[in-house]
Amino acid sequence: MPDKILNLENGISAQLLDDCIDRNEIPDADNADIWIINNDKARNVRKFLVSLIRHPDPKVFLKPVFLQKDLKKVYKEYKNYNLKQLCDGYIKELDIQNKIPYIRFILNFVKNLNPSISFSEDDLLKRTLMYYYSRNKDIEFYESSGSLSGYSYPRIEAYYDGTTESYANGRALLNSAYKNDFLRRNYVDTSHICKKCYSGFLNYREECPKCKQHNLQVRVLIHHFRCAYVATEQSFWQGEKMICPKCSMELKNLGVDYDKPGKVFYCLNDLCKHEFQKPLIGVHCINCKTEQTPSELNLEKIYNYELTQKAISEMLN
Repeated sequence: MPDKILNLENGISAQLLDDCIDRNEIPDADNADIWIINNDKARNVRKFLVSLIRHPDPKVFLKPVFLQKDLKKVYKEYKNYNLKQLCDGYIKELDIQNKIPYIRFILNFVKNLNPSISFSEDDLLKRTLMYYYSRNKDIEFYESSGSLSGYSYPRIEAYYDGTTESYANGRALLNSAYKNDFLRRNYVDTSHICKKCYSGFLNYREECPKCKQHNLQVRVLIHHFRCAYVATEQSFWQGEKMICPKCSMELKNLGVDYDKPGKVFYCLNDLCKHEFQKPLIGVHCINCKTEQTPSELNLEKIYNYELTQKAISEMLN
């Protein structure tokens, strides 16, 4: 049984999608002007949206698709799915009044395409340019803990399987488009990522310069003004009093009797026990477990992109 079709404002028809999403079946694109997702299973919705994005027919991958705002709370638990970024956003109670010009522009763009046009897997750039032109939108990144580097271009990365492949191939597509003058880019941020897998989920930790272990203890240094003795704080404590090991004077007031000029690190590795003031900084990749130094990390510039006149002219011609 087909999902329900409704007539909305200004003669625009909408098909409510529910059962077909559970089956991951794409309905006939000619049945309605827009599709409204009415399914509360976030995983199935994402799978369906990815199928639309990868579809070779522009009537499908350019179809205006909206989520029901009533389901936003349900989807909130799955924010890493980036559902909003994989479609045209939310509508409330089938109210499309403020989106009619937006929808009309898309429908007219699709209507004026060559009816025999179809796209292969190698036409990802042209499909991307057509989508963002028809939406009058720039290609913007989104911060996402579900993405490999923490910065994601969800719709472009949806072309590919696997987190590493999505990252590498998505960035390659954008860089190629920029170099060929189809996109302009605007710098937004800088990210440091794993040299091996491109992950941005990294653990920075202090390491012993002798044995390279990271099980360290920080010890505060005490400088006794009167005799100029300097040692770790624990060596001054005798019961509840601080007594200088060198001159046996009691230290009572910070800033008067003594100060704390710094700290030292103590390696808790039984085979090392090295004491030092300047630890090394090591970086552990949470994703692939690679150990590296900060200087070995890949530096990535994050950009937002906009279509150039060259890209627009090529699409319209």
